[in-house]
Amino acid sequence: MPTSISPAELPNQIQQLLDQKEQHSAAINLIDQTLAKVTAALGGTTAPAVVAKPPVAPTAPKAAVAKPKKGKRSRFGVSTSELVLAFVKANKSPTTQAIMKHLASEGRTASSGSNALSVLTGAKKLKRTPLGKGILGSTYSIP
Repeated sequence: MPTSISPAELPNQIQQLLDQKEQHSAAINLIDQTLAKVTAALGGTTAPAVVAKPPVAPTAPKAAVAKPKKGKRSRFGVSTSELVLAFVKANKSPTTQAIMKHLASEGRTASSGSNALSVLTGAKKLKRTPLGKGILGSTYSIP
């Protein structure tokens, strides 16, 4: 960028800078939306860094971009671990997929189910048996 600008060129330079600023703002909004989607996919375990935005001069109105709504953390009377144990007791050797479908029907997230299965198998309250070589998933039983 030149250090000295003629008065005739000044309006063009200002317009160019305003256009660049608009492009950068749009890119930042896109990054924020992507981070919100990643946070939602991770079950809200991470929070994007909050950056203070400088005041922006009013520009021509644009089409509004809807930001995805974050869900509130749900509270249940029965823990996910207890729900998984009860389901495994009621069904002989259910698969991971069957357990996840049951949890989804109860309004639970997949991450809560994965976490509960890991905790229960680690505590030796569930026995995990892989389905076979090259097949994703496992069956679970009470030891």
